[in-house]
Amino acid sequence: MKFKWVSKGLAAVLLGMVIFSGSTEVKATPVITGTAPPEILSEAVVLMDAESGQVIFGKNADMQLMPASTTKMMTALLVMEHAKLEDTVTVGKNPPYAEGASMGFKEGEQVSVKDLLYSLVLHSANDSAEILAEHISGSVEEFALLMNEKAKELGAKNTHFVNPHGLTEEGHLTTAYDLALISREVARVPYLVDIFHTSIYKLGPTNLTPERWASNKNALLKKSDKLYYEPTVVAKTGYTPDARYAYTAVASSDGKTYIVSILKSTSQAQYYKETIELFNWAFEKCSVVKLYSKGQTLRTVILKNGDQLQLEAECDFYVISTDGDFDASPMLVYDETSVFDGDYVKGQVVSEASVRVNGSEAGTLKLVAASDAAARTPLAPEAGFTIPKVLVIALMVLVILIAVLFTIRSINLRKRRRRRSRRTSQKLREYKERQSMAAGQGRDGIY
Repeated sequence: MKFKWVSKGLAAVLLGMVIFSGSTEVKATPVITGTAPPEILSEAVVLMDAESGQVIFGKNADMQLMPASTTKMMTALLVMEHAKLEDTVTVGKNPPYAEGASMGFKEGEQVSVKDLLYSLVLHSANDSAEILAEHISGSVEEFALLMNEKAKELGAKNTHFVNPHGLTEEGHLTTAYDLALISREVARVPYLVDIFHTSIYKLGPTNLTPERWASNKNALLKKSDKLYYEPTVVAKTGYTPDARYAYTAVASSDGKTYIVSILKSTSQAQYYKETIELFNWAFEKCSVVKLYSKGQTLRTVILKNGDQLQLEAECDFYVISTDGDFDASPMLVYDETSVFDGDYVKGQVVSEASVRVNGSEAGTLKLVAASDAAARTPLAPEAGFTIPKVLVIALMVLVILIAVLFTIRSINLRKRRRRRSRRTSQKLREYKERQSMAAGQGRDGIY
């Protein structure tokens, strides 16, 4: 196979049959067609597609294990985010005593962040890791908090860091899946990619030491090594007696990018072998077809009140073949007996559809409401039935008729009162006139 190396590869690549629902949540379905993955002896392994985050192959993917020096992938990422490469750092009293791989920095020595970063990545220097941690956060403990915050941001939910180098310490754990997520983020930083592809690096002189050298010992990245793997973008080794052998790598070729993360392998030779075999299998055999996109309108249903409601795909839905190119003919199968009589809000799961590909069951896709909707009319009682429209119209006509009759009656009553008032006034005037005439006649007799 002819490979072409790229620094940042994000391409769709899949295996078996897998459904991807979000950036970190993956569900696997039975393989429709394809070849089996290579045999894996390591305790925990993940093969992931870098673009979608789909787990193509997993073995104990969520088992918490010690990551050893693969921890430094997170440390390098945070250095790029929180430090300036040109800054000069004064070594504190604790880093010179870091166990394991070391550059031999001394207390009071002044070193650039750039030199510390190169020695961290290439030489896997534990003293460099502690110096950088103290420079960024003031202490190893505070830097570990920053590491855990970043891990959570990346979706690494089962990871807990205690130090910046990966030396054995209680509670310092990750998973193959989480390590793949962290490695994917590192591969997106061009400057770090360049460091990983550096064969040998000369550190500048300090106030205490004239010069130092850091060399790349990673077989997949060393062109002179028989295991050199050209598509590799970034890769990090790890080992402690307690963690055993750990490895993580990102490889890209022909628009496809994969991640292999391995924890608790039996040997360095074993994790190199498994990594290369998984990469080759993915590049040669895996293809992907995206059948449905998140937010894609897939169905229109009729609510009980007669209104229409559009349903959308809750997530992206991929079909994976491990047998080369794959021509998918998808079909959605709905439950036609469903009754849509509730009130729905946008994004709420309303129903599901069975996805069939080339006649075979491929999984289930949840359908969500594209907008808010109420299935009942405002006049509908809670008993669960809807008032017929004819009855509603009849009630409205009756109300109007009653209103008209009431108005007519009111008018008639006012007219009657006015007539009665006029008659009363007339009688009163006649009475007063008679009284006046009687009084006049009496006065004439007396006079």
